[in-house]
Amino acid sequence: MREATKAGKPEQSNRGARRRVRLLAFAMIGFMTWAALILWNQQGRLGVKAAQVEQLEQKRLETVQMHEQYQTEIERLNDPEYILQKIRKEYHYSKPGETLFYTPKSP
Repeated sequence: MREATKAGKPEQSNRGARRRVRLLAFAMIGFMTWAALILWNQQGRLGVKAAQVEQLEQKRLETVQMHEQYQTEIERLNDPEYILQKIRKEYHYSKPGETLFYTPKSP
């Protein structure tokens, strides 16, 4: 009788070990699935953010270029000859004794 009970115990112990291994395997599969879903979601967000960064970088470059143009214009406006040239061109002013001739713009 004792031999029958001893023979049954290793089987129960072995069954418990199998159950623990199976439970651990399911837990690992669940964790790996969760991690894969998070990674997939983050990759999508990363793509969107990269596109936004590229768009903002382009906008920044345009702004820097405009800033440089404005700085150049400010420097040129400090020159009296440039101001005189600009007034004569844009507002059609002339010096005393000068005659202006206008040419029509062709379409």
